[in-house]
Amino acid sequence: MSYRMRVPCSYQGGKQRVAAQIADHLLEAAPGSNSRFYDLCCGSAAVSIELVNRGVDPSRIWMLDISSWGAFWSAIGSGKFNMSAFDKFLSELPADKREFKAHMSSLSMLPVGDHEVELYPLLQACSFGGKQIWRNGEHWANACFRDYWEPTATSIRRSPANPMQPSPTELRRRIEALVNGMKGVTCLNMDIMTVLSTPLPCDAVVYVDPPYQNTTRYAYNFDIKSFINRFQEKNDVPLFVSEGSPLNANATMLTFGGAKGGISGIRKGKHQEWLNRF
Repeated sequence: MSYRMRVPCSYQGGKQRVAAQIADHLLEAAPGSNSRFYDLCCGSAAVSIELVNRGVDPSRIWMLDISSWGAFWSAIGSGKFNMSAFDKFLSELPADKREFKAHMSSLSMLPVGDHEVELYPLLQACSFGGKQIWRNGEHWANACFRDYWEPTATSIRRSPANPMQPSPTELRRRIEALVNGMKGVTCLNMDIMTVLSTPLPCDAVVYVDPPYQNTTRYAYNFDIKSFINRFQEKNDVPLFVSEGSPLNANATMLTFGGAKGGISGIRKGKHQEWLNRF
């Protein structure tokens, strides 16, 4: 590929900073050159994107997410994402960045229409702290958006903080690249427990990125230890699970850079990322 695809936008809990390390482990565990990779609770799909960037054919990737991310990736993979509808949402953004927050708040209060997957990336790109926005029936939930901020004379930061990250132009570039580069992936917009109904192929490699314990809440949660036990009853394939702490003796702590502090700016140290193999 002549370009590297990127996740659509910032997303709390996203794995873009450690995706390369996770992909290394998944590729090493693959039993064959045509192994199928499963990315469960895929969210913004940093790991799947990294695999495709490495040369894995999208048809070998199966993703699953019960949230609007699942609907988004299902549309991308099947070629049903409507760029015209997405461009219309972009064209309606205010010219003044100071008005973005009010505009996105108004959109989020409308019933979810036929273009959920085209609107969702814009809502999430404007989400305060990258916190998950989710669909609750016909309405959006947990929708809290950023203000446009400019530095004052005493501010340590000297550049403005934009209400949409990335910018509308960059968001469109990323989405267009994903529409072309990720077409062919299979994404199931459903509960992760459905994976337990039948055994997976013997050449599968499975990665799960569940909501971490004791972190900012997500719309959907499940008991990861129960899932692991039930998964192993039906499957004898490599299973990798991300968590904020080691779950077994086969755990590897991943390394990543970046500022510490979290959304509030008061965290004393960076959180830990562990990849646990079962």
